[in-house]
Amino acid sequence: MINKSLSKKILLLTYAFPPLQAPESFLSVKALAKIQSYKVDILTIDASIIDYARDESLENYVINNFGKVFRAKPSRWINKRSFKMLRYVSFFPDRFRFFNSQIYNKALEINVESYDLIISWSQWHSIHLVASKIKKKYPSLQWVSHFSDPWSDNPFLSRFLGYKASQFFFEKRVIKNSNAINFTTNLSRDLVMSKYPLSWMNKTYVTPHSYDSSLYKKNNSKKTKYVISYVGNFYGPRNPLTLLKSLSQIYQKDNDFFNEVVFRFIGKWFGNDDWNLKINDLPEGLIEVKSPVTYVASLAEISNSDLLLVIDAPFTSSVFFPSKLVDYIGSGLPILAITPEGSCLNILKNIGGLHAFPDSIDSISDGIEYAINSLKNKSIKSPTIKEKERYSNEYVSKEFEIMFKQLTET
Repeated sequence: MINKSLSKKILLLTYAFPPLQAPESFLSVKALAKIQSYKVDILTIDASIIDYARDESLENYVINNFGKVFRAKPSRWINKRSFKMLRYVSFFPDRFRFFNSQIYNKALEINVESYDLIISWSQWHSIHLVASKIKKKYPSLQWVSHFSDPWSDNPFLSRFLGYKASQFFFEKRVIKNSNAINFTTNLSRDLVMSKYPLSWMNKTYVTPHSYDSSLYKKNNSKKTKYVISYVGNFYGPRNPLTLLKSLSQIYQKDNDFFNEVVFRFIGKWFGNDDWNLKINDLPEGLIEVKSPVTYVASLAEISNSDLLLVIDAPFTSSVFFPSKLVDYIGSGLPILAITPEGSCLNILKNIGGLHAFPDSIDSISDGIEYAINSLKNKSIKSPTIKEKERYSNEYVSKEFEIMFKQLTET
């Protein structure tokens, strides 16, 4: 429960906040939930009339850990249909840009200048442009811009013609004017900051994603098979095709290897609703596909698994810290990460886990076989309490608090 008597206060500006169902909604809430020395208020959009999935499972968590939640109303012309069409409008930097005026006006209405510090939290990056405008009006107001993902250098988007050039000027303005810039991995910071003056690096921080152990609920029902789970969505180059080919390779070699195993995928594969077209050469019952569930329900699915899968896009290197990885870490269960060199692999090495490269069928096959054999002979290892504690939100909130004090008390 928050201490309502706190005199110092922070305003978090974000488009991703419950009940809007997006990974960043849950990441921002967990990261700031354990702040002790500041009251944290929220400024976000009223997402009730836009075309976006909702998740109410953290409603009480928000009430218990935050102050006021201010929600700006979208313009009258924005509804579910028009918002859906806005996804085809490129380089603004995203469709949430059309809410920026409402967020800015709401910030002035609630006397944003009375806060000790503001944080703009992306994804989505449009929110940083609101904070930049606020900073211009109130130059003495301390501002932290938080990047969960790179902006102009995002490899999922920079392959589109004109994306990187169009985003660079937005990004540069934000980084130049922020009092502090926070990233989730060192590699992400290095990628973004490499094109800017070296002196700007002095105002950067790295604070990882976090989990909250109180949100996990385990179902003790008896299982008849080893459950290997992937929780999250697939899109574009991040997809399970190479994994499925690897499973087929193992099955062709030994038809009995998967007799006690089920692979459970909870989420969507955008553009491929019918998995049957991809798994017709695998044994019946090996693959289970479940629709997306609420965030708290996803943690229950994770907790009721025997092995957890990370499946990344086959880039040469990846700077991303997958949001599902921190939820996996919080469960304390074994992890197999199918990921390239980069941030995810570095984290995996720190906490302990199994690894395979996403561009190699043989590497994935070897990883799957080793993991399942280790499950069967009970030799598979999980992260220790000491290793996983680094990513708890008790720890991460303290890191944010140190940053805030450096900015507001000097």
